[in-house]
Amino acid sequence: MEWLLPLILQFVIPADSLMQLTLNKSLAQVIQEQISCRKEFNEARPEFEQANQIEDPFQRLNTVDRLRRTVLLRCGVRV
Repeated sequence: MEWLLPLILQFVIPADSLMQLTLNKSLAQVIQEQISCRKEFNEARPEFEQANQIEDPFQRLNTVDRLRRTVLLRCGVRV
């Protein structure tokens, strides 16, 4: 059991660095958002699916980000 924590950290630390590079957020923050707001994200699933069908990649990214921020505000997570 003692070997489990170092093994987990080998995966979490690089994943956290990657999340900070790509999303400018820590892995802990992303996990907190998903756990705290799971219900709200599930309710907004049709809106996300519709946004993912947008052809223009920049418009799609902006729309998905706006939806994500709206959902987070609804469930009380500071953006």
